[in-house]
Amino acid sequence: MSSIRGGIEQSRERLVALVLLLQRAWSDGRPLTQEEIIRDLKVDEYPVSSKGPKKIRAYEGNDGAVRQKFERDKARIRELGFDIETVNLPGDAVGYRIDPASGYAPAIHFSDDERRVVQLSLRFCGFGASGAFSVFNEMPASDGGLEFSSYYTPVVRALHQHRVLRFDYQSSANKQRTVEPLVIGVFSGVSYLVARVRGTQEIKGYRLSRFTSMPEVLSDTFEVDDETLDHARAWRAAFQKVPSPIDVVVTTNENYADLLLRQYPAALAAKKKEGKVEVGVSFESPREALRFVLEAAERVRLQSPKSLRNELEDWLLRVNKGSVPEPATLKFAGPASSDVLGETLQLLHAVYLSHDGLRISELATRFNLSAEHVRLIMDRLSTLEPLADSNDGMGRFPAHVIKDCDDWDHEDTDDSTYRVDFDDMIDEPPALMWRDVFELNIALREATRVYTDPAIYSAIEKIEEVASSFLQLEMASEDLLPELRKALDEHRRIKILYTSASSEETTERSIEPREIKVLNGHSYVRAYCTTRASWRTFRVDRIDAILASSPAQDDRDPDVVTNWLTQVGDEGDDVVVVVEPYARYLFESLPSVQWTTLPDGRHAVKMHVSDSSFLDHLMLLAGPGAVVATEKYRRAGHELAKRIAASL
Repeated sequence: MSSIRGGIEQSRERLVALVLLLQRAWSDGRPLTQEEIIRDLKVDEYPVSSKGPKKIRAYEGNDGAVRQKFERDKARIRELGFDIETVNLPGDAVGYRIDPASGYAPAIHFSDDERRVVQLSLRFCGFGASGAFSVFNEMPASDGGLEFSSYYTPVVRALHQHRVLRFDYQSSANKQRTVEPLVIGVFSGVSYLVARVRGTQEIKGYRLSRFTSMPEVLSDTFEVDDETLDHARAWRAAFQKVPSPIDVVVTTNENYADLLLRQYPAALAAKKKEGKVEVGVSFESPREALRFVLEAAERVRLQSPKSLRNELEDWLLRVNKGSVPEPATLKFAGPASSDVLGETLQLLHAVYLSHDGLRISELATRFNLSAEHVRLIMDRLSTLEPLADSNDGMGRFPAHVIKDCDDWDHEDTDDSTYRVDFDDMIDEPPALMWRDVFELNIALREATRVYTDPAIYSAIEKIEEVASSFLQLEMASEDLLPELRKALDEHRRIKILYTSASSEETTERSIEPREIKVLNGHSYVRAYCTTRASWRTFRVDRIDAILASSPAQDDRDPDVVTNWLTQVGDEGDDVVVVVEPYARYLFESLPSVQWTTLPDGRHAVKMHVSDSSFLDHLMLLAGPGAVVATEKYRRAGHELAKRIAASL
């Protein structure tokens, strides 16, 4: 084992020991000073140099190095959402402790039926590998779901406790904000904190992906009346203090008109000559109206209002134009390092939730880890005794993991079981963080659109008993979703009418659904398309109708695309786009993007593009706020903008 790996495991055990120890300090009512922690905190030696594990001090070295390591560890614990409280003690000493409630919601006990629907719901609309999926499901998480963030933990806690929040936020500039949180709105897969600006009556929305610091839950509380709460729930990303409604009229063909009528239920349509249809849609702001026309691109022709046509002409002239630096000069942050603390706590929580314990092989499958890696982590949790020389010993320590081995003579290869026994001396610790409660609430609410199981509603009720209803969820209208789920569950082939992302024509397809997942507010079905004789992905709200159904065949070639939802693979190119801060929102929800900030205040995003037409439409939407820096795609969107301008 390399010394680097040894350093990682030493760091893992030190972090876990510290976070659990500081939680225990809270329940004991005695904050621990830095001097006490540095002097007494013990971990197992790693790599093991003797026949058995030997206890060594977690913090060793000169005073400066030790204190720097301690401060880094505190920062990493806070990055997971825990609040480390600093307490002034007699004699000018400073003590530390962690309120478990700062990270964990009260324990929620699901029935067997509720656990089943929780598992199903997380498969349909989970946050992916970083979320609660593997704590409940017996398989590793795949791609997809909503955007994961550790920031959910303090935000949800503040909402639950009506406490004031303080955080740094990137808009036109990176500034500190102090707000009174009112609701989390999830609109088309994007999460916003809707809050009242502290000291005012102004309601604003803050996109979670633009938080630049872990939110701090302040001690100040606040009151809110029903009128203010209704105002917060009415907030949308295109919200304006003084709404300026605008009626838009476009012409298109019958196929695309049908799609628009499904997407905008309040729209009106009238048939015209030569198979054309006139569609009228009302929007709350000119910004929404412009985006509607841009998203439709060549599939519609704008008829009115004239003011929108003038704005569109100006917009098209400036698509993907401007100065940019050479991509080679830009430094993007590398992939995030492994969150060893979060990874370890997830394993521990999965064991907490299992009545009979979990075997190494089961944990390895769930969390997509090697058996050796699982054994290494869990064995160290089972011997964790940070204050081994203290009188109270391990009996009351909150990570008391018991290892059951079928063959102790071959412990290194045995598929051992890890479990936790709770007796009267040890309160059962909660296994869900506040962010997990938020995720489960979203997943279960989404599942109600597909399943009619009473257990879904009873599970939601239990969640909202510990966290009052703080969530507003607004997803795409997908009326055919239950029928697609039924075809998947019953292994059926269905004939559908489908309008693709870039076409105005509807085509007939025969598909055999295999999986349904949610990404960025839209449901997608992965299916074998017998019409094209290949595996394809279909967006549910673009399916016009289901025409027929018959039994599916079993002898299909396997789907070779693992991450079919995000299409993150080897094909395609890395593309760098420079954007103004106000246009950043268009790129933030794309999978696996990397960001950096330029000296002039603009932002640069690096993303993977496998379809040039996708980049054309993306640059059309971004308009004057974005310029492609990658030479191969410097003209992305130009021809599309010219064709639309010519039709005005």
